Amino acid sequence: MKNKRNIGLSIALVILGIAMLFPIYILFMVSLRNEHTIFQSSLITESPSLGSILEALSPDFLRAIGNSFFIAISVTIIAMVLHAMCGYAFAKMQFRGKNAMFTIVISTLMIPISSILVPLFMICKQMGITNTYAGILLPAIFNAYGIFLFRQFYQSFPVELEEAAKLDGCSTYRMFFTIIFPLSKPIIIPLCIAFFLGNWNNYLWPLIVNKKPEYQTVMVYLANMVGGYNTKWNVVIASAMLACLPVFLISLLLQNHLQNSIKMSGIK
Repeated sequence: MKNKRNIGLSIALVILGIAMLFPIYILFMVSLRNEHTIFQSSLITESPSLGSILEALSPDFLRAIGNSFFIAISVTIIAMVLHAMCGYAFAKMQFRGKNAMFTIVISTLMIPISSILVPLFMICKQMGITNTYAGILLPAIFNAYGIFLFRQFYQSFPVELEEAAKLDGCSTYRMFFTIIFPLSKPIIIPLCIAFFLGNWNNYLWPLIVNKKPEYQTVMVYLANMVGGYNTKWNVVIASAMLACLPVFLISLLLQNHLQNSIKMSGIK
């Protein structure tokens, strides 16, 4: 009975995996077609060609890819450091108003981003950072999600390590950056993946805060490719495929690290 249940679960998982991978397969297959065969209903591309992909690799597309890489990596690195420091302060330090401040931080998770876009844009406009990298970067750094997860992780952190570091004469800052933060790998890796993918796929805020082509992200670039009757859909599909490649590569390269992080977090 147990074996039959395992076989049924395995079959269901295989079917679910195929259903999830099917759109990705179609994306890659269609990206190998030209403008005359782009709308063929066949699941297999006959006479595949790299012409659409080569045409998609324009200077504007490469610049948009570079902007997205710069923004996603910068936000991820800065957010990890600041969120870890903030989460450690909420978990281990004692100061007046800590619980009230943490409640206010967590309450921001219930506020939809669409409701604060206008005031956020007005703030950036008054600061003079619209149409700049700073205008896209700064609002994306502050996120209660990372602070909350770091706080939960540090609450179960061994107190003996901190006490031993203090006995050796370590200051709080030195202890955090040389001991606490390097040992936070189980929570840093999943958060890095989440922050990178979130900022890579971000479309609405970069569209609102920036109007200059030199700061355009890849998602905004893809949206601007579609318009009217002159849209080259083979180039659009090829560009979308190229924009998805970093996501696939990061998922494949960090898959083992992500699994180990989840296991270590579960053990803790």
